[in-house]
Amino acid sequence: MDKSRKRVLICTVSVFLLLIVIAAVYFFQFNAVGYRMTVPYRSAFEEIDDNTYINRSFSGSIEEVIGLIDSAKERVKEFFGDLCCLEDTVIILCDDDHLLSKLGGDHDTKIIYFPVVKHYISVSDEYLSIDILAHELTHAELHTRLSVSAQKKLPTWFDEGIALQNDYREQYGFDAWVEQTDNGSHTVALENMDEASEFYAGTVEERRFRYLNAKHELDVWMTAHGQHGLLELLDRLNGGGDFTTAYGS
Repeated sequence: MDKSRKRVLICTVSVFLLLIVIAAVYFFQFNAVGYRMTVPYRSAFEEIDDNTYINRSFSGSIEEVIGLIDSAKERVKEFFGDLCCLEDTVIILCDDDHLLSKLGGDHDTKIIYFPVVKHYISVSDEYLSIDILAHELTHAELHTRLSVSAQKKLPTWFDEGIALQNDYREQYGFDAWVEQTDNGSHTVALENMDEASEFYAGTVEERRFRYLNAKHELDVWMTAHGQHGLLELLDRLNGGGDFTTAYGS
């Protein structure tokens, strides 16, 4: 290889490597999922329990936080009969607005599928309660029990409706459903809440109304089918079953 070709090759490889470095820096520093993935390695956070991190400047009681998380875990464990998601779930608590902006959410769960499936739950001090922790842990547990292909079959209303079974906030309770739907005469059709783009669209009030409807739908279904029926449904989905058929059976 002559010198000119060698220089071109070196320049090309150098530019390629530089682009990879820039992309990696952007992903882990400015992308919410990437930032959450690196929380265990960041000096701004400390581990307070297995796979549980909190910002070092957190002003609340660490002991109380751990107690809330443990109570939420027990609630979800009782609902499913076991808790399988803990090894692959990272819980991040934060009361620093700057860090929260990097985490990209103050009470939500983000899932990554590469290199392994992992759930990253972020909860701020404003939303730090057993209900919200149990809600997000239920998302993680539900998805842990399903294959990636089975997860794609889940309508958003089912995903959120199941999570709300462990979320006892009054705004999503039966009395609220009766009042806001005029005892069921004004509801949202399930087919209008299948996709995330449908479920999370509109104003806060419109989204909350969908949450309310999703919880009631799953309340009724769980009363009829129970824990055994839920686990059987998940098994059918993992076996390649159609969601509508499995849910209606």
